[in-house]
Amino acid sequence: MENIMDISTTENLKTVRDSNQEMLDYFNGLYVAKLEQIQSLKTEQFELKIKIDELMKTLEVYSFKNSAGHNVFSPFSTTTTTQEEKAAQIEQELKELNASDAELTANIHSLQADADELKSRITLLHTATRKLDTFLDELADEFTKESTALEDDESTEENLPVINHGFNILRLKKYDQDKLVQTLHTDILDQLDRTRHTLDSLSWLIKSDINRATVTLDELIERTISMKDSLNAILSGLTGDIDTSVPIETLLRDTIFRYKDTHPECVIESDIDCPDASIEIPEIITISLIRILCECLDNVYKHANANRIDINIQILSDQISVHINDNGIGIDKNYSHTSPWNSGLHRIQELIYLLNGQLKIDGDIISGTDIRFSIPIEIM
Repeated sequence: MENIMDISTTENLKTVRDSNQEMLDYFNGLYVAKLEQIQSLKTEQFELKIKIDELMKTLEVYSFKNSAGHNVFSPFSTTTTTQEEKAAQIEQELKELNASDAELTANIHSLQADADELKSRITLLHTATRKLDTFLDELADEFTKESTALEDDESTEENLPVINHGFNILRLKKYDQDKLVQTLHTDILDQLDRTRHTLDSLSWLIKSDINRATVTLDELIERTISMKDSLNAILSGLTGDIDTSVPIETLLRDTIFRYKDTHPECVIESDIDCPDASIEIPEIITISLIRILCECLDNVYKHANANRIDINIQILSDQISVHINDNGIGIDKNYSHTSPWNSGLHRIQELIYLLNGQLKIDGDIISGTDIRFSIPIEIM
């Protein structure tokens, strides 16, 4: 009966998720339409400002003709009355154009406000859809675990830890690859596709409407900069942006200082003991240590509700030992089973396993969360 209810719940959640996606697609369509309207009005306003500028210059010429010191033999010489009439006509036209400009500005602001509201709704729907996807994945994983548990026997139990580590590592790798593909598709491929269409339009606009072509070119430049920023963020996420030529003690201090600066509400006390600064540490261990430290601190800020963290790191010739304690709400003793499979704690666990290290995590509401791990330094 429990499994039937779980399956029913999953199906209901999938229905909610599909409805969410439909609303997301609908609002995305509205948002794009609003942006196109805004761009069209901006182009119209740009052309209007050019007309206003030209009329202002013409008005200055007529004002110059009417000046008291103007040479009567000038080729511009006409009767004062005619000049005043033309100046008045230009001023009236300027008044009408300025009114149109003000109206366009108001319309653009109104459309921009609508677009901002749509963007906010899209962000909320996207977040909800993503969380539903994550929750559905977790439910599917739980069903898999329950089915596997029923089939386990004593001979399988001896090898269970090794099988779990290998499975989890591969699953985390697949999860990260899927996230990267999604990011590349959303931030890069979609932008490239839009850029291709815009370039097609630009080649036609250059010949037919140079003003609109100028606006479109500015749009292309902004989009290119945005794609560059997205690529830099992706590359930084892949490489970790860790300079292993810098001493490990300096890297650790800089990392902790960055978290102090980002989260001033939480006090961090740290003690890094590295008696021998000339210790050679493999690059992969340095990168992994920094990533593990970041995962630990991120986990504290997201879940622990702590306002103090104590960090003790000892770097010896054969081993790195780390102790991190916070004064937060503690952690479930069965965290490895109750927390999502793609959580930061599982990433820490598998990284340390790959480095032949040891990890112990425990805690309660009194003492907070206590994380201890050690990594052997093996020079290959």
